Amino acid sequence: MKHVMLDCYGSTQTLLDDIRYINKIVNEIPYVLKLTPVAPPSLVPYYYGKVKEDDGISSFVFLEGGHITIHTFPFRQCYFVDIFSEDFDTEVLKNYLLEKLPYNESISTLEIRDRDINVFNMLPYDPKEDFGPHVMAELSYENRITMENMFDFLEKLVYEIGMTPITRPFVIKSTVNNTHYLSGIILIAQSHIALHYDYDDKLIYFDIFSCSSFDFSMVTNVLSTLGKVTSYEVVARGTKHYSKIKREKDDTEFLASERWQKNIYDDYL
Repeated sequence: MKHVMLDCYGSTQTLLDDIRYINKIVNEIPYVLKLTPVAPPSLVPYYYGKVKEDDGISSFVFLEGGHITIHTFPFRQCYFVDIFSEDFDTEVLKNYLLEKLPYNESISTLEIRDRDINVFNMLPYDPKEDFGPHVMAELSYENRITMENMFDFLEKLVYEIGMTPITRPFVIKSTVNNTHYLSGIILIAQSHIALHYDYDDKLIYFDIFSCSSFDFSMVTNVLSTLGKVTSYEVVARGTKHYSKIKREKDDTEFLASERWQKNIYDDYL
């Protein structure tokens, strides 16, 4: 399984704040990447947080044993894309987003992980500088997890790590090419927690992307109630400092062009 994390800065505030347009993007991405969605996308506007600059839109779509999420931050002029799935062409994803939801590559970041390789790794993370940690884990689970188990685990986990849920858990079963999956996700404030269970291989893939710091050292203990943790990694996501991003953005000629922004939006309308 492949996990791609794309943090896009220097984007267009108008597009990032348009829920119809984000719905169009999250609907198109699976087909552009030749991935199979197993349910329609869900989108949740978030405009009531403690930090105004963190307002925006959270969206997700379930894939075969995986997901696509997009979290937009219009005031910070950035958005985060998270895709966990079977293999796909990352360059196709980048080119699509550069065309449809443009961003400045020079100040954006791309992380790719092969989730079939077991690692125990924690990259440098500074809660004063970074948005929040992205924790990825894999577990072996000998029993048969149920929809109720997954729902209850996700709902309880949010409070155990001190997050603010903005939805109840979404849980769905899917069968593709005789492979059976159980997938669940819960949206927290402009972030997400996801679980994907492969019934045949008895593996659980877990990830939590947070936009605020939390004690991620306790995550392995919580996950151990589900099964044996066989892989664990923490990746820092993005920077909080809008002023820095905006300054670098203003220095980039094509992003400063009002005509460029207007053409993108006019094409959509």
